[in-house]
Amino acid sequence: MPKTIINKWPVSGLSGAKRANIAESEGLGDWFVGHGKTESCQFEGTWWDMICFARNVLASVNTKIAAPSFYMPELANDNYTGPTPYEYDKESNPGDQQIRSTPTIDGGAT
Repeated sequence: MPKTIINKWPVSGLSGAKRANIAESEGLGDWFVGHGKTESCQFEGTWWDMICFARNVLASVNTKIAAPSFYMPELANDNYTGPTPYEYDKESNPGDQQIRSTPTIDGGAT
């Protein structure tokens, strides 16, 4: 199955709470930095790393206790294993749309 090619993320940052923020790192492409209330406490990684982390939060027993309706144990993953479901190509035609699908054999888009 062909991968989606991304050359610019449409959303460059998210806030989940007062002390949970993720922001795209300028000039580094597919690299995000997470920080608390200030930028003094950080974690970083690709968007795929953030997805793996979010899935593990939802699969955590802590989530089952704190917010049972969000608990999804089937989302647990071992982080960073397997290929990412997308390809980040910072250098591809900046004028193109931000996210496009790779063409299939018949010329259509996925």
